[in-house]
Amino acid sequence: MDIPRYLVIRQALETKINNGILKPGSRVPSESEISIEFAVSRMTARRALVDLDNAGLIARSPGKGSFVKSKLDKPTLISVPSPSLNFSDSSTVTLKVLDLKETLSDQRLQQDFLRANEFSMIKGVFLYNNDVRPERLQYVYVLPEYYSAFIKQKFSKISPEGYLEWSLPSDTVSKNIQAVSLSASEIHYLEDFEKNDHASLLIKERRITNKKVTSVIYNYYLREDFIIGDW
Repeated sequence: MDIPRYLVIRQALETKINNGILKPGSRVPSESEISIEFAVSRMTARRALVDLDNAGLIARSPGKGSFVKSKLDKPTLISVPSPSLNFSDSSTVTLKVLDLKETLSDQRLQQDFLRANEFSMIKGVFLYNNDVRPERLQYVYVLPEYYSAFIKQKFSKISPEGYLEWSLPSDTVSKNIQAVSLSASEIHYLEDFEKNDHASLLIKERRITNKKVTSVIYNYYLREDFIIGDW
């Protein structure tokens, strides 16, 4: 199935913003201009702009147009443990494979993969421990047409990210960072993790190769010693 046109438009504009082609404060093409460029209705163009607005990438001003949101003059630093792609790099970090199977996408993942309909994928759930304390809960979703051997891996010497990058290097990795509360499905994997509020920092990654989304990763960071503040 073809990707919905509004998602194609959103991805095209998001890529221009991330690559600096559309700079902070610059005007984003109008609904009319998008309609002409992509040969779509104004309703489709409007939906793409609304999506970008909801994602916090642009600001829409009635009667004036849409503009790329300006970055903060003083950026906020969020420091999290750097993932080790090769476990020989660290004697204290271990990985446990909690789940690895073929499954079908849900609506959330269809949006993350920029697809309109249900599709087959491989799902992996991994728990990273630093010494004996859980540090990161990771969900990895990959398309079998790109990573058919992913489901056969033991991940005893290389992390899932390391395998993905080795198997099919990505052209772009876009990230989304948000503070979340762990749901029952996440807590289910953390039987020995004692934390009353179940708060976490979620970093979502979308890996793109040849203009196709090939994998999506959800990283739930569980440690309490994050640095969140100014430089």
